[in-house]
Amino acid sequence: MDWGRVNGWIERRALNALSDAYRRAMTIRAIEEKHFGGQKISPDHAGGKSVYEYFRGTLDRELLQIRLDLSQARLANFFRPGDPVEGNILETLHSIEEVIGKYRSDPEEFLLPLPNSIVETAPPKESDNPPPPPSAPNPSPVPARSPNFFQFRQELTPEYEQTVIQQLRALRQQQRIAIRFLVIVILVPLLVQILAKNVIFSPLLNYLGVDTKVKPTEVRVTEEVGEKFLTQFARLREIQEVKHVLGVETEPPEKAEEHFREQVRDLFKEAGYESQEGWKNFLSDLSGLAAFTLILVVGRRQFAIARTYISRVFLSLNDITKAFIFILFTDIFVGFHSAEGWTVLIESLSRHFGWRESATFIGLFVATVPVILDTIFKLLIFNYLTRKSPTAATILEKMNQ
Repeated sequence: MDWGRVNGWIERRALNALSDAYRRAMTIRAIEEKHFGGQKISPDHAGGKSVYEYFRGTLDRELLQIRLDLSQARLANFFRPGDPVEGNILETLHSIEEVIGKYRSDPEEFLLPLPNSIVETAPPKESDNPPPPPSAPNPSPVPARSPNFFQFRQELTPEYEQTVIQQLRALRQQQRIAIRFLVIVILVPLLVQILAKNVIFSPLLNYLGVDTKVKPTEVRVTEEVGEKFLTQFARLREIQEVKHVLGVETEPPEKAEEHFREQVRDLFKEAGYESQEGWKNFLSDLSGLAAFTLILVVGRRQFAIARTYISRVFLSLNDITKAFIFILFTDIFVGFHSAEGWTVLIESLSRHFGWRESATFIGLFVATVPVILDTIFKLLIFNYLTRKSPTAATILEKMNQ
């Protein structure tokens, strides 16, 4: 292999990606200077939310493409770590960072406290005038100043209104990010698993395991698929014999026998394809797991936001609903009828990966795993629910009794 040509292609690819990222960063800067006074594209600008929403699609698209281009440049640098870094490359990266750096958001930016948790201002200092002498006749009792009075006075200020608006915007943005991240976490690994199986692993394993074999005896057929193949073979033979006995064959015996052999060869090839299903499912599931892990690693900030959002949604439920959810999950996974469900699940997984079903393993699994899950559920309920929602924990205890 001509490694010089490969290295040249990698270098050109990295430079093109870096040029595209710089061009897109300049597009964002042009929008900032023309419509936002050189500041960050934000709904807080004097132009208002309508102007921001108009340019938001362009901003998101350009930022996403910039990240992809920079990832290509980093990947090229990974394969060629010894290349000298040119000054114009560093200058280009610095210019790109000046534009996209202001759009990198920390999770704490969207995890603001709720409006009722605003830090209260300290009450005003007492007057420097000395109190009235104790000899004053019949002084009327003055009620103690309550902190709620100063909080109420703070809520009347314009600053408090702006703070509440910013917090509501942050909560709405947090909800949007969390829902989008959850949809990506669910759909992307599923699509990767389906595409990897149907586009990559199925054609590859079918070709290597069946199509390249000259003799039928070289094709590997599992025991379960072999039994299914023998059943179908016996059915084809019985159909042929019935036609021969009844005299309804339309072909000469030699051609009928050749046609039967062709059907058996096709049936055997299908059995070979089906015997590869375990490896196809394993490799495609591994690809989906890799995509899921990559999403969690790349989207650590979005994951923190989604976790906080889910926790807030759960805590906003009433206590009866919380107790119902815990009882539903515990009865499904560790309840009285969960053994049958675990048995069906293990048998389905065995067929999915092409393993032989073992009654001993299934019995051992059903006897141990639900007990461990029951202990984990009880620990979570004791550690989390009693701390976050004591009323729900009490209701759950009463319902279990």
